[in-house]
Amino acid sequence: MENNKKHPYINVVVIGAGIAGLCTSYYLKKKKIDHIVIERGEIANTWNNERWDNFYLVNPNWAMKIPEFGFYSDHFPSKNPDGFLNKSEVVSYIKDFGNFIGSKIYVNENVENISKDENNYIITTSKRKISSKNIVIASGAFGNAHIPEMHKMLDRNSFQIHSSKYKNSNELPDGDVIVVGSGQSGAQIAEDLLDSGKRVWLAVSKCGRRPRRYRGKDSSWWNYKMGSFDKTVKDVPFEERWSCSSHTSGSRGGHDINLLNLYEKGLSLCGSIKDCKDNFVYMNNDLYKNIKFSDEYALNWAKNVDKYIKNKKLVAPKEEILADPRIKKTSLQSITKLDISKNKTSIIWATGFRYNFDWIDLDITDQNNHPIQNRGITKYAGLYFMGLQWMYSSKSAQFIGVSEDAKYIVEEIEKKL
Repeated sequence: MENNKKHPYINVVVIGAGIAGLCTSYYLKKKKIDHIVIERGEIANTWNNERWDNFYLVNPNWAMKIPEFGFYSDHFPSKNPDGFLNKSEVVSYIKDFGNFIGSKIYVNENVENISKDENNYIITTSKRKISSKNIVIASGAFGNAHIPEMHKMLDRNSFQIHSSKYKNSNELPDGDVIVVGSGQSGAQIAEDLLDSGKRVWLAVSKCGRRPRRYRGKDSSWWNYKMGSFDKTVKDVPFEERWSCSSHTSGSRGGHDINLLNLYEKGLSLCGSIKDCKDNFVYMNNDLYKNIKFSDEYALNWAKNVDKYIKNKKLVAPKEEILADPRIKKTSLQSITKLDISKNKTSIIWATGFRYNFDWIDLDITDQNNHPIQNRGITKYAGLYFMGLQWMYSSKSAQFIGVSEDAKYIVEEIEKKL
């Protein structure tokens, strides 16, 4: 192991200049704790490079609770509490927050390795080596794009991308498109493609549906009031935390996304993907079951809101969500296979992300490759995580709650200095 004296020492190093890293930097700066931020790309790199052009946030503007930069501040780019920021607005917003903080942010510098000697952590980047006693890893909420291994069995000439690489329909080859996965990203991308005039297939997975508005309020408002955002890892089993995200907000934001409505507009629906080989994609016979699950999810969610309104004796407009009569087993039969060579069908895999911390030479992950941490604190003194999905609560990786975890982590760092 190299001697620390060979490397410049920095008290605290924050890895990542997304909203989690910047919130951490904000509180470090407030407490006058010397630190730097290192970012592999640019500020808001993931938002700028891994979101499609017509992307909109799922939560409304009022849910942007960034310190001194939230919706009710003079810095916020909109005065409409029920509006939704689009991709370019989010990128500008995060960059403006970074400039507002005024910390030392080193961009286009990739952290390639973290190791530890007897005294300090050694951070190896694409440009230098740094020694530090405190590292906050805020390198992304979800990890790396995940595409199932079966995609390798398709013809090598087939066009396949992950949803994080999709920008707009004009960047796809001529022909049809199949979107694999019907969570928030997959469903919204499918609608975006449909609106562009593409012929689109959506391979429907087991994902819930949440109405955009119900009984006079946005559904995120009801979730906020009912405490859904405050549920912690102790309240929700692991499998539920990592199940498919319910589709809530349609393309260009602010409206319901209902797969059967899109079907009536021309979207082709099929079951989840079972296998791939050569020019064929094979489907499971689960279209009816998955659509029914989506509808029942919405019904149960609405019942919980009704119960909350009754228990709290709130005044709200009358509304009722009924089971969709279009959901019939006879009419929701999936095709069994699709020949992607016909109509030059492109594939967009909206199949989520997986964590990868192989670049850290420490025992920090569990059997699921998730960081072993308790609200960002690891078993290694001075090594912290920030901004992970479900790091502590449902809102840990969201604009509505990320700053709470950042404040907590910085207070822990301060105790140890």
